[in-house]
Formats: sequence, structure tokens, C-alpha cells
Amino acid sequence: MDDALIDKIIHSVQFWVAGGALGVAIWAAWYARRRDSWKGRILTPAQVQELISQGDDPLIWDVRKPSVRKRDPHTMQGALVMPLERIPETLRQKSGNARFQELRTAEIVVFDDALDRATLAAKLLQAEGMRNVALMSGGLKAWRAAGLPTQELQQEDPS
Repeated sequence: MDDALIDKIIHSVQFWVAGGALGVAIWAAWYARRRDSWKGRILTPAQVQELISQGDDPLIWDVRKPSVRKRDPHTMQGALVMPLERIPETLRQKSGNARFQELRTAEIVVFDDALDRATLAAKLLQAEGMRNVALMSGGLKAWRAAGLPTQELQQEDPS
């Protein structure tokens, strides 16, 4: 190819617009695949409330960031509060505990306002042998929008 033609193509606006559009398309495809990578159950707040009212007594896990909980110091009634970042360490420390072994078959519902974080937390739990892990779509905002009860967070244990 002629150097002048290559130079003309590289310095054209259309070349850079097309390149930018291609880059955005590749990023969007990657993001959509990453976000939708959860193959397990995704429950609505109403479905989670139904599990609770039926007496299935699911373990509800709030994995929101501490900064998010600081801005909104409430959670679902009865939820276990543990940020995503602390899950691996906590699971390793408790893995020998007999009561911890019971969790492997317990119904666990994970929520975060960001589906990506909830998905990662659920995958961490599954990697530790938890079999019945589900995500709750919409997080605490969806729970409130459904008119379901929340409770004020207690002071967090820094350890």
C-alpha cells in the first residue's frame, strides 16, 4: 500500500471514529459477559420475602461496601453484614467449625446494590462449598421499593 494513502487514512476523522466505536463495542461486550456471568438463581425481593414467610429461613448476606453502608446505615431485617472483601478470610478462619459446615447446605441469598459485587460474593461462597446460593436483584433499593422491612445497622466489628 502507498505510504501517502496510509497516512491519509490514519489522519482521517472516520478512521478514529470507527476505531473508537469498535473499542466501545468490545468493552460493552466484555462488560455484559462479565456482568451476566452468574449462572445460578436470581431472586426478586418478593421471592426472598416469600422464602422467609414460608419458614425456609434463608441466610441473607449483605456484602455492600462499608462506605455505602455508612451513607445508608440500614439493611434487610436479619441480614448478616459482611463486606465482599472480608469473605475469603472469614471463610478460611471458620472452615473447621462444625456449625460452618451446616452452611454448605443452607439457603443463602446475597445482595449488593451492584450486581457485579453480589455475583463475585456468590461465586466466593460457592468456591467454599456453599451449594444453595442465590442473588437478590436490585439490592436494598429494590427491597425498600417493595415495601419490605429494614433494620438499622449496629456498629460493625472492625476485626
